[in-house]
Amino acid sequence: MTMQFFTGIQYLKIDVANNYGLDKITWDQRLKWFDDNEHLLMSLLPTAKEPALYYAGIKAYSDVLAGKPIGYMVSLDATSSGIQILAALTGDRNASIISNVVDSGDRQDAYNLIYEYMLQQTNELAKVSRDECKQAIMTAYYSSTAMPKQIFGEGKLLDTFYDTLRKLSPAAWELNDTMLAMWNPDAYSHDWVLPDNFHVQINVMDQVKQSVNFLNKPYDVFYKANRPMESGRSLGANTVHSIDGMVVREITARCGYNAKKIAELNELVLSGLPMGTQLSTKADKLVVKLWENYKRSGYLSVRILDYLVQANLGHVNLYDISKLIQSLPNKPFTVVSVHDCFRCLPHYANDLRMQYNNQLHLIAKSNILQDIMSQLLNKNVKINKLDPTLANDILGANYALS
Repeated sequence: MTMQFFTGIQYLKIDVANNYGLDKITWDQRLKWFDDNEHLLMSLLPTAKEPALYYAGIKAYSDVLAGKPIGYMVSLDATSSGIQILAALTGDRNASIISNVVDSGDRQDAYNLIYEYMLQQTNELAKVSRDECKQAIMTAYYSSTAMPKQIFGEGKLLDTFYDTLRKLSPAAWELNDTMLAMWNPDAYSHDWVLPDNFHVQINVMDQVKQSVNFLNKPYDVFYKANRPMESGRSLGANTVHSIDGMVVREITARCGYNAKKIAELNELVLSGLPMGTQLSTKADKLVVKLWENYKRSGYLSVRILDYLVQANLGHVNLYDISKLIQSLPNKPFTVVSVHDCFRCLPHYANDLRMQYNNQLHLIAKSNILQDIMSQLLNKNVKINKLDPTLANDILGANYALS
């Protein structure tokens, strides 16, 4: 299945349908719903999931029909960004299908698929709602056990929950156990550097109990202190969140590039002129650092384009730089994001979706997981992806952003 593209006015229609609460059906179904209900959209306002955004979308659509310019940005959300990143990192095709990293021919809802699969295994799940199940799923993929126990109790239902996650996302789920085993009981912090040279430092904060006396009565006071802990569950979540943040930074920069700078750099790369290996400025040193990060992780950050000049271009491979430039949108545009929700003007939404797919594609091709684990363990480790061909099928995904 190939990626569907739409016009700006079609994205406005999709945005209205999304904010009404129809973001989990196909693009064609959303467009049909809008066309079928166009004459009564305002009357549906009281039942909209996001009434303010729904109303704003309708007003923007009306202004377009009247020939008025709009500054309204449509919203497109990642469908389970945590599972998507885990799937791409590990080469987990099953997890990729349920989270729309690769196409299944439909718009998938990972939380609902897991819930329905559990329903097939046990009737006891009828006691639990889909939204409650979603809370358990979201936290379980980040190594938490508290919420799943709270939702499912202890026993058969909880066992079925974990068996379902192993079945539907084998590699993504196995990474949980791996991250738990990697905890360093002597560490005051867990640190790693991402491909864009963003430095992550997660301090280990243990709970300390101290007894104090007040009015001749003993009281226990609890506070957090930076000190080593025997075990912890935060590594998996923090790893995924750090990559999630990098995706936002990369998409924002790739979509909002400086057109003049990129045109000049592209001309320079194609010129055939001799390139220097200057290493005297901060920019030169950052080029070298970003290139080292790329060679280590297999992911080339768009940040490097900001610092490349003829005097330091000899530090990099011009073919890789040219590929990076060619992967940018034809025209720059502004992206506004809140976590994994991205907003842009309607006529740039095709480019936005392609850039998001490209991020998942690049992560799946890369060795980012291997690189982070090597940094955490302070030794080189080799991580094999469950399906090394997964990256080939990501670029045409229809619903990674939906």
